[in-house]
Amino acid sequence: MIFGTIVIADALLIAVLIMLFVFMGLPLVFPGAPFIPSFRRKKAESVQNVIEFVSKIAPGNKMVDIGSGDGRVVIEFAKKGFDSTGIEINPFLVFWSRIKIKNEKLKSKNLNARIIRRNFWKSDLSDYDVIYVFQLTSVNALLTEKFYKELKTGAIVVSAGFQMFNLNLVKNEGIFWVYRI
Repeated sequence: MIFGTIVIADALLIAVLIMLFVFMGLPLVFPGAPFIPSFRRKKAESVQNVIEFVSKIAPGNKMVDIGSGDGRVVIEFAKKGFDSTGIEINPFLVFWSRIKIKNEKLKSKNLNARIIRRNFWKSDLSDYDVIYVFQLTSVNALLTEKFYKELKTGAIVVSAGFQMFNLNLVKNEGIFWVYRI
């Protein structure tokens, strides 16, 4: 009985270590940040409020989540009628996101949600009306330059967790800041 318990405990430890490597260690191999969700279920109401607000002021309905992680933001925007794209470099998170999108049956509801495996620094963002970002303040400073170069006038930027500077703040909702280019 004790041997079986030790084997189960070891198996659980190995599973946890593998998960930590996949979601936190792989960014050391693939350029990018570790995966941290933008919001939890408890904070879902705030993101719903932000999406409702953005849907009223966005110049169009094409959105992109740069560094989309597990795809939860892409899915939420798609459910509100946005043509949603996630850009993620971690192949495991891309795979996981695509499974979640498939499980939501968004395609069968004529809602568009997709995840692209790519480095967002090398991605052209000029076609998008709404950009969602959850990055550190230091990365946001660099993104501001990219946004001014690539985004069309009137585009909306939603930053989660960390403010952006030198952008026109339109609204603050909890941990979300909404800006207009």
